[in-house]
Amino acid sequence: MRPLILALFAATLIPTLASAQTAAPPPPQRPNKTLTLEQAAYKKAIDDFGDQSVKLHAAALAAYNTEIAREKAPRCPGADNTYAINMCLAHENELTDANYKAFVQAVRALIALSAPEIPDMSGPTGPSRTSATETAAFDKAEAAWQAYYVAECGAVDTHWRGGTIVNAMDAECGLRLAHARMHELDQVYSITHPM
Repeated sequence: MRPLILALFAATLIPTLASAQTAAPPPPQRPNKTLTLEQAAYKKAIDDFGDQSVKLHAAALAAYNTEIAREKAPRCPGADNTYAINMCLAHENELTDANYKAFVQAVRALIALSAPEIPDMSGPTGPSRTSATETAAFDKAEAAWQAYYVAECGAVDTHWRGGTIVNAMDAECGLRLAHARMHELDQVYSITHPM
């Protein structure tokens, strides 16, 4: 009799305990939060900033990827004389220049984009950057790089002046420097590998 009572007791208790252990209690009901007008405006500003940031990042990435694919491709494979090489490299330089300008404009617009401000944001090195201070620093660096570009390719031109190869060497200088600068800006502003 005792084993029968234990079996009946186990048969009724085990399913009850099993269902009690597997059934999760319902989450507590939370009241719907209504944003204040200030919070709603801030949320909209953050959303707008995010949308603009995504578009500008995509534009920078497209220009970068286009040029990097061109950089990896053989340059002027069918050019078989000086004139053909010079014409081809001039065209290559025009394409690189257009991609470089599109890339730099998108990066500049990205850093110039004003994020909604959070009050009292300063760290151990001082106040946070603003889009105005970062844009000014970018413009100063870009102007210095442009001056370097002119000086460096001018030196290349002087070195090769008098020979038929001068135009090809000038074009190669422009391509080399533009590609290097695009890689550098990518590293600084995390275009291909956003944080």
